[in-house]
Amino acid sequence: MNLIRSIHTKALLLITCLYGYTEANAQVAGCPDPAANNYNNLATVNDGSCIYNNVSLTPTLNANLNTTVNETSGLLYFNQQIFTHNDSGGEPILYTIDSTTGGILATDTLINAKNVDWEDITQDDKFIYIGDFGNNSKGNRQNLRIYRVKKADVKNKTSFKASIIKFSYSDQTDFTPKSNNNTNFDCEALIAYGDSLFLFSKDWVDNKTRLYKLPKLPGTYIAQNIGELNVQGLITGAEVIPAKRVIVLTAYSGTLAPFIYLLYDFTGNRFFDANKRKVGINQGFLQMEGICAVSNTWFHISNERFSNILTVPAKLQAIDLSALLDPYYSKLQGLKSTPATTVKKFYQPNHADIPAAIK
Repeated sequence: MNLIRSIHTKALLLITCLYGYTEANAQVAGCPDPAANNYNNLATVNDGSCIYNNVSLTPTLNANLNTTVNETSGLLYFNQQIFTHNDSGGEPILYTIDSTTGGILATDTLINAKNVDWEDITQDDKFIYIGDFGNNSKGNRQNLRIYRVKKADVKNKTSFKASIIKFSYSDQTDFTPKSNNNTNFDCEALIAYGDSLFLFSKDWVDNKTRLYKLPKLPGTYIAQNIGELNVQGLITGAEVIPAKRVIVLTAYSGTLAPFIYLLYDFTGNRFFDANKRKVGINQGFLQMEGICAVSNTWFHISNERFSNILTVPAKLQAIDLSALLDPYYSKLQGLKSTPATTVKKFYQPNHADIPAAIK
């Protein structure tokens, strides 16, 4: 009996080892994105090697914003409405804006907050987060913070209190004042993902972005640097579609040539280790600042008013990323794109710039 039991145990061990060996060897690293030039349909592990053609997009739904929000710096789509805010020196106000006219529909005030330099806004299921972490003036701010607001309050009140998340950067030890726009510790991009907040820095010196991680809970923290990416530009805003594992960053070059940077098909918070695609925007002198998702492929973007040799008004526009993201979405199991009818509700039904696909 003992002999039989011993043979049975050894057989089970052998089967387990063979199964583990087969599973390990079934993993194929490569590029699993059908939109890439080096797509490998056998790839089961995304190793970040995807290579793409250079492309550029032309925005639509061009609406000049009310001059009250000339310094629009972040966008949020919540409760079928678009919210924005101004940056440095403005009032601690969220503005609801009309997507067709650019007019202001409503204002909501944070009664226990200051707008030192609000730069981005994001959300999760229960809260809205507003990043007061702009730091381009001298690069030495020591009062960086994120305001957390209950969504229920934004729905039901015109003024409300926020709880506060205070932080500093794990890798900043020198707080000597710098000249204007001469620091790698500026930040204008924020997302909520999983149980954490993630910040993408705006590096004026080396044109890279660094990724920092923070808890979502009120308190005082040290934001941990967990990655770096050479984007060759200045990151100004971020939006995430958690269920699809997609992040869209807004940015511009030193000559105000706007672009977006796509990060997708990542694992956990390793946002820089999977698909990375830089996409130009067919407009010049555009200080693109804010972004929000209306669906899985449609996004609104905003830009601040710019005036130098020429004047570009603050605008709200839309971009369609379906041609870039749909091949990836088609590979995902059990996930479907937001129905076109959901997107259509957001637009005026007869607006001339609505793409035919969602009319």
